[in-house]
Parts: sequence; structure tokens; C-alpha cells
Amino acid sequence: MDRKLIFSGNSQVLVSGVKNKLDEAGIAYFEINKSDSSYPGILGEIEIFVHEADEVKAKTLIKDLL
Repeated sequence: MDRKLIFSGNSQVLVSGVKNKLDEAGIAYFEINKSDSSYPGILGEIEIFVHEADEVKAKTLIKDLL
């Protein structure tokens, strides 16, 4: 099962918005938080992945947030 990156950023607000949209649509996602805990929102990024089959739908859902 392949995962596709649909979002990468350091804004906690945007990450929350993306995850909320995916939750509302029933799309499972996988999050990798690469941000530095000492400097959240400044150093590092948070990546959101979805299953390959959900990639197009997920990107369509979140395009208005970005």
C-alpha cells in the first residue's frame, strides 16, 4: 500500500485544517512530524500522507486551505 504526500508545512493551523478536512471526509492519513520541539513552527515541517487511492480526493478537499 503506497502512501502519497499531500501536504508539507510548518504551520500548526494549516496542519489542523488539513487533518480536519480529511477526518470529515473519512480519509485515513499518516502524519510525520519533523519539527523541532524547541522551535515548533519555525524549524522542520509536518508531512501528511494518504493512501494512493485517496490522493486525488484528498488534494481536492484541501486545495482551498492552501
